[in-house]
Amino acid sequence: MRRRTNIGHTVGLAAVLVAGLFAGGTAQAGEFRWVASEMMPPRWAIWQPNQVMMEDEDLKEGLTFILENPTKEEHAFAVRGMFEMTSEKSTEVVAPGEEPGMVYHLKPIRVTVPPGETKRITVSTAQFEGARVSGPGQLFRVWCPLRKDRHLGGHIYFIGAR
Repeated sequence: MRRRTNIGHTVGLAAVLVAGLFAGGTAQAGEFRWVASEMMPPRWAIWQPNQVMMEDEDLKEGLTFILENPTKEEHAFAVRGMFEMTSEKSTEVVAPGEEPGMVYHLKPIRVTVPPGETKRITVSTAQFEGARVSGPGQLFRVWCPLRKDRHLGGHIYFIGAR
């Protein structure tokens, strides 16, 4: 049997695991924090944690993703099947005495995070409504669209109602 002696690989993996432990512990219910981490070999990256499980309780107060990029490189965060929700006041003319309402926009989650910055995005929870009723859950893929070939992806798993 051959033993692995690549110290750089081992140290890089340990750094990623430690970053994952710190990344997951600072968000509140309904908030999920991801931290971009670079690892060995150079210019490879990963969003930590790379596996997240969500339940109904996590969505009661809405859903927010906090994306931190403490690295020196720009990274992007994308989730297939989830949508970022933005809002603005309506500019449409309304009846006299009525206030304009809010207009909500949905777009697929694809957020670029510059080096040293943190972004917060509001995530639509509409795609979870069916899973809340039917049960088995949904799987969403997480990846970096800037460096698909050098970025380790991950998953978000929504469990739904039990």
